[in-house]
Amino acid sequence: MDVSVLHSLTEDLASYLSEVTRGDLGCMAPSSARDVRGVYRHLIDRSIAVATAIAAEPISGGQWGGMLDGTSPEAAADPYYGSAGLEVGYRYAAGLVEVAFSSITDPTRRCRVPGLESEIDIATLYEEYIGDVVIHTWDLACALGLTYEPPSDIARRVLRSTVLRMTRAPSTATGASPEFVDADAFASLLTLSGRTR
Repeated sequence: MDVSVLHSLTEDLASYLSEVTRGDLGCMAPSSARDVRGVYRHLIDRSIAVATAIAAEPISGGQWGGMLDGTSPEAAADPYYGSAGLEVGYRYAAGLVEVAFSSITDPTRRCRVPGLESEIDIATLYEEYIGDVVIHTWDLACALGLTYEPPSDIARRVLRSTVLRMTRAPSTATGASPEFVDADAFASLLTLSGRTR
């Protein structure tokens, strides 16, 4: 699979993480129960879970080891995960996902990702993962008092994927309509995710 879009978006997210200081870790992301530290942990956990599901085998933390899963003494003692900054750990975990997706020759293959009720095909998982990256980049930017808006084509792509996902869930009322989808795509996406500008 071509992961160029994902790579570009993860680099954007990493650039926001590079701005995080120790004092920022407790800043809350708007419309979220997570602070910056929690968003970072979620990003790492989600990346490892997706990479593992695609590879269908455990993914090694490599040189990061317990730093990625929070089990090392350094991680327990220092939530900043070392002087290199959060973007280093995130880039490593995101790189595992990029490698996993890029190795796929059959995007219709299905896999099971922890937290999802049923198996998902890898092409759909790719779109959902892109959506996660976009939304959490916005979360981080807002928590840091910065602004973020993805390119309009990416916003439309993620919005379409989000609407499709929500309409597949029978218990979810999306309120999505053609007029809604054709409006400001990123504002619509934020609304669907329970966020507002």
